Amino acid sequence: MRCWPSCAIRRRRAGAPRRVRPISSRHAVIAFWERPWPHAIGLWWETIMLAELRKELLYGGRALVRDNALSQRLVQRLRRHETLDDYALKTMGDRLLHRSLQAAIAKLPFYAHISPDFAPEEARQVLREMFPIVDKRTLLDHPRALYPNDGLKRPWQVLGKTSGTTGTPLVVIRSLNSVQMEQAFIKRHWSWGGYSEGMPRATLRGDMVAGLERQEPPFWFENRYNRQLLLSSRHLGDQCVGAVIDKLQRYAPAMMQAYPSTAYTLAQQLERRGMSLCVPFLFTASEPLYPHQQELIRERLAGRIMDMYGMAERVAFATQCEYGSMHLNPDYSHVEILDDYGEPTDGYGHIVGTTLHNLAMPLVRYRLSDRTRWRHGHCACGRPFPMIEPVTGKLEDRITGGDGMEVSPSVLTFAFKGVENVRKSQVAQTGPGQWELRLVPDAHFSQADQDKLLHNIRHLVDPTVQVKVVLRGDLPNTEAGKFRWVVNEWQDGRRA
Repeated sequence: MRCWPSCAIRRRRAGAPRRVRPISSRHAVIAFWERPWPHAIGLWWETIMLAELRKELLYGGRALVRDNALSQRLVQRLRRHETLDDYALKTMGDRLLHRSLQAAIAKLPFYAHISPDFAPEEARQVLREMFPIVDKRTLLDHPRALYPNDGLKRPWQVLGKTSGTTGTPLVVIRSLNSVQMEQAFIKRHWSWGGYSEGMPRATLRGDMVAGLERQEPPFWFENRYNRQLLLSSRHLGDQCVGAVIDKLQRYAPAMMQAYPSTAYTLAQQLERRGMSLCVPFLFTASEPLYPHQQELIRERLAGRIMDMYGMAERVAFATQCEYGSMHLNPDYSHVEILDDYGEPTDGYGHIVGTTLHNLAMPLVRYRLSDRTRWRHGHCACGRPFPMIEPVTGKLEDRITGGDGMEVSPSVLTFAFKGVENVRKSQVAQTGPGQWELRLVPDAHFSQADQDKLLHNIRHLVDPTVQVKVVLRGDLPNTEAGKFRWVVNEWQDGRRA
């Protein structure tokens, strides 16, 4: 297995981005229609061109919002935080927490009874004494009190949608500044691995860049605005993965973003072919990264893996440094680790976070189902950020689709996009290529909601799997009090 020499990476860093001449989709469609070709072919070509145009607009718009000159200044500012001493870091945290609590009191009826008359250095004490712990269920049960403006998004705000690993849909209102800050924090993490703006990168996550019905390449989209190769995670099967591997070899990314499960699937395919790639850095997120996955990924795909912990609610953000330590980012959110009684603990406890940058809808003392504990001492990387042990509490089993390949829990969440009226859900594998989708519906659940779920599974997750929808009055937790969103009940001898 051979990696690129450092001089090659420096040449990529210094080199100008590839220039791609834009194609006018309008002119292409007109020229095609002027030919004496069948009407059906003209419609097929127009559909393709419109799909490509939508991708251009999507990623061009993202680059305009997230990757402008302001975002670069934000990254530089965040990198300076890595050199602060403990006192300066705490002072900055107090100031950001004070600002977020003031916004919560002013904008959210749930906190209107709390007096805003306190100083930044008192913010931590006020947080503990005056603000109750809330969770996803609290938000869903009290939307008018915990959402600003009666839950209506302003034109300049953004909606963040997630089903989460509990399968309960949730929407969070975000400010544009918080969107830019999110990307800046992610890019700061990338810089820990030596990545800098302008280097080519690949993404193997849940992006819908190729239809599930596509059987011929391309199974990717080249985002020329960010020198980013977006690969379809739905086309890693035996029939299509060869073209994906060839494309990655030619593109030679300096780093890759991936779900642990999709990176692992690609590494398995490389192993079957007796092949290896050598992406210098692989940044994983959104799922647990298991030891057996790390071993094969390092052997076949990436020189170094750097994991990240975050969530759509954006109340906690932890990033793995080059020495393997997981650092909470104290300039991202204020995090407490609390026991089952809501008291601070040095043992394992719930992660409870308060947003510091989304002033449109601050989440204050928001409790997650995930658990961890503080790791004391200092990291060899020299950064002053506190450390935590690996996060536990994500109990998803491995589940396979109609072709027998593993489907990541993050991809499964696409089934719930745009679906409402579901209080809780669970995806269970009951046989080869067979899933049971168990739902706890609310009073407004209808056949249309069920049809939307099935449509999403066929078009966004797996078109070949057989799905049965079962309505339940409740979905119980495990004996340990945890909830398993994905379970494999098919005893076929292949479970880990």
